[in-house]
Amino acid sequence: MTHAQLFASAALVSLLLGVGPVGAQSAPPQSPAEARLEEAAHALGNVPKFKHMPLEKRRNLVKFIVGNMLFVLMHELGHTVISEMGLPVLGREEDAADAFAAVVGLKMGTALSQGVLIEAAKGWFYADRRDRKEGNKMAFYDEHGIDKQRAYNVVCLMVGSDPEKFKSLADETKLPEDRQISCQGDFSNASWSWETVLKPHLRAPGQPKTSIGVIYSEGKGNLAGYAGAFQRVKILEAVAEHASDRFAWRAPFALEMQSCGESNAHWDFPSRKIIVCYEIADEFMQLYLGYGEKPAAAMHKR
Repeated sequence: MTHAQLFASAALVSLLLGVGPVGAQSAPPQSPAEARLEEAAHALGNVPKFKHMPLEKRRNLVKFIVGNMLFVLMHELGHTVISEMGLPVLGREEDAADAFAAVVGLKMGTALSQGVLIEAAKGWFYADRRDRKEGNKMAFYDEHGIDKQRAYNVVCLMVGSDPEKFKSLADETKLPEDRQISCQGDFSNASWSWETVLKPHLRAPGQPKTSIGVIYSEGKGNLAGYAGAFQRVKILEAVAEHASDRFAWRAPFALEMQSCGESNAHWDFPSRKIIVCYEIADEFMQLYLGYGEKPAAAMHKR
């Protein structure tokens, strides 16, 4: 990972977990975090591979990688919440974990937390484009939904949470008008359901926080840059702090980034760790460079 991605990660993590709800007033022209993001985009131009990439595309690249990595972490936190708190799951757990990550982002109400959801949706649209171009068969039997379905589910929850605010997103992704209306019920159900099952597990004021460890294992080969960058920006610490502050856990656990030999992330119950592979960050990089930044209409062609 380049210095540019490092700067962008720090900016986005701090905004995601540390900024209050977006208000009606316009934000200042450029906050310190936004300035670091801009610096990141410029710094990326000093790397030979990205020297001729337009500045705007460099901005979008760093937001895409970090936004998707943060969604992955929150998705896996959803699995951990279900496992550790013994929550009921009606339907596929992967869908529930996606809904958890989406509802958390929307409830935070920050521009950047909502931006993370948009980047995650883009990631699935791009993955669908890649698979169609490369002739990869869809695994209808998989525990995960089809990529494009997962993208539209997140878009639907966003539109359902605020139809006016996300109207342009609905139109860009060609979400039909009648579905936009029914999405309001989807968001209401998801929001109420998660609030209801989590209420007994919220940490009370003054209640001791559960220790949530963070581990950055060695990044092997070309993944070493990712390992160093994520460690320096403390991306795991940010998520661990949020989880420790928000919930009363039954026992400590840890978040770990490591080289896995495959692009993956999962809650590992035996070791009591959320494990995120550096390979998944590299996959997001390649996905964006190979299949991102296409006209919206092409994104949704069948």
